[in-house]
Amino acid sequence: MSDSKKEVAKQYGAAGMAWPKRMTFIIDKNGKIEKIYNKLNVNTHAEQILDDLFPKK
Repeated sequence: MSDSKKEVAKQYGAAGMAWPKRMTFIIDKNGKIEKIYNKLNVNTHAEQILDDLFPKK
């Protein structure tokens, strides 16, 4: 998402000094934050999110 004024980044604690912090939030349909990913590995992050959302049985 575009947040050129850093308004949303500040609300979520993702505003950095020069650039926003790289973070991912899982938010449910009621707007509740279910999970926050603070440390990301760009090579495995998407797979990690999918595994958390849709655990293998």
